[in-house]
Amino acid sequence: MLAVLFWLTWKSDIAAPPSHTFETPSQEVEAAYCLAVVRQIAPGGRFGGYLGEAQDFWLKQLMTYGGDMAGNLTQGETLLGRHLATFPGPDRVWLMDAMDVCSNRALAYGFRFRAFQ
Repeated sequence: MLAVLFWLTWKSDIAAPPSHTFETPSQEVEAAYCLAVVRQIAPGGRFGGYLGEAQDFWLKQLMTYGGDMAGNLTQGETLLGRHLATFPGPDRVWLMDAMDVCSNRALAYGFRFRAFQ
């Protein structure tokens, strides 16, 4: 019985996240949105640690999904821009909260951040 409950929990919560974050229409745009969040927090290329791992994860996700990568990146960045424009507080507050949501989403997809181990 315990094994069945574990499997059901894993299947519903971890293996297949049921919806997309930030009102994104697809996994591709979700990945692009989270990649845009990382790039807004630390623009300018390569960096190590947690942010580097997050950037690598979301870029890999985006490439794995395939499709119109440029279009998905544009949609993700546009949606992030809309959220930042309508958020009443400082951009950094939205970005830090979004980074938290994106990181939890990466964990839900099975990713493990080496920086936190």
